[in-house]
Amino acid sequence: MIQFVAKVALDPQVFEEATMKGLFTGRNVIPYRYGCYGYTRGGGRVWHGGQDVVGEDNDVIHFPYYTFKDGSQKAISGIVRRARIVTDKSNKTWEWGYYVSVQLDASQTPDAVNWLYFCHCSSLLVKVGQKVISGQPIAIMGNTGNAALNNPPYKHCHFEVRATATSRGLDPTAYTGLPNSVCSVNMLGESSSNYLETLIDVSKHQGKIDWAKVPYKAIVRVGYRGYGNGQLMMDERFEENVKGALQNNKLFGFYFFSQAITTAEATLEAEYAVGLINTITSGRGYPLFFDAEWSHSVHNGRADKISKAQRTACARAFCKRAAELGMIAGVYTFTSFVSTNIDYEDLCKDYVGWLADYRVNYNKTLPRYIHQYTSSGVVAGITGHVDMNHLLKALPGVKEEEKPVSGKLQKPVISGASVEDVEAFQELADKLSISFETTSTVSFQAVSQGDADKILALSKKLGLKYMSSWV
Repeated sequence: MIQFVAKVALDPQVFEEATMKGLFTGRNVIPYRYGCYGYTRGGGRVWHGGQDVVGEDNDVIHFPYYTFKDGSQKAISGIVRRARIVTDKSNKTWEWGYYVSVQLDASQTPDAVNWLYFCHCSSLLVKVGQKVISGQPIAIMGNTGNAALNNPPYKHCHFEVRATATSRGLDPTAYTGLPNSVCSVNMLGESSSNYLETLIDVSKHQGKIDWAKVPYKAIVRVGYRGYGNGQLMMDERFEENVKGALQNNKLFGFYFFSQAITTAEATLEAEYAVGLINTITSGRGYPLFFDAEWSHSVHNGRADKISKAQRTACARAFCKRAAELGMIAGVYTFTSFVSTNIDYEDLCKDYVGWLADYRVNYNKTLPRYIHQYTSSGVVAGITGHVDMNHLLKALPGVKEEEKPVSGKLQKPVISGASVEDVEAFQELADKLSISFETTSTVSFQAVSQGDADKILALSKKLGLKYMSSWV
């Protein structure tokens, strides 16, 4: 027997108009690819007639609004035709568990949709024959029926729209307000009380970004160490991304993909990253993350076979040096990597944790300041998918004792210079009234931060490897 949890009035004024436009207040999420509409199951061979939507901040399912292509929305209405559960497995609707079907009133939407279905509910809030309108509570999210492929099945609402009660499901995105991809959308247009703000992280893989359209702050990849040759490389779009983010007040911080196999290499990675950061921004006070993950799916990169202790030591060395250079040091990794490949929890005692886990019911006991919840986000200004993150708490400030003291000097070292390159450095040294010596490298005397930045700029122009250390 259905137990009705609440009695809802029909007066539209009882609903909080303009506070929610999706199925759920707060964050609406499609957590898995097989929860999208279309041939999304069985390797693209099995049809899924709706979208599986999770309310991350609220489990009450609401009757939706209709969203037009220009983003404007219209309140719609209809009559509840079914509010039940079917246990007889000869009737295919048993797979829906507790469900509600609503027949729209005439001329509600410009498409062919006339029927809306809300399935897998834990309990229902409406009765057959009841009139419902946009924003009205319909049911409570659950996992009844044949809910999902997980064990146990995760709680969600299978939402489906049809032209007739017996026809195939149509595209539901105009009703959910969600793109047909694995993503999270805050239907309130504001930060949830469960996190401070949404962040993205970007690299060359996002291509050219229209930063004026991007709604979120970004963590920008500085560069990477080659997983084969071990060469330090600047991300091909680093400068472009940082300048665009700065111009539009969208820069949150930085990360560096590490393939260090020794603490000396990790220290050098931190110095390399900070050196590049300092060419565009003052750098100090921004977070800089040591990115610890597999090189790629084959797991044959130079750092993929090092021990957990080695990788932890590398991460600690990177963070220590980054902190000494005035950054807020942190570590990025993902949950399944933590157990056997890096002592993430120990590192989080001293540095900022940034953890990726795309599951709905992820391990919330692991420490983190930032939670990466999907790699398939859709964001204005970016073509294709992008990683999405929630900032869960404010980052700590730079420790005063770890800030470089005023007037502290650097010693730049450049390798791979030709005779012509040395002449170019000599010309710069003469202008700056500084000196250097050449052996296998070009080694400058201790210089100021400003002079070091000029040396770095020339090194980049000549395509040479730049290193620097504080003295």
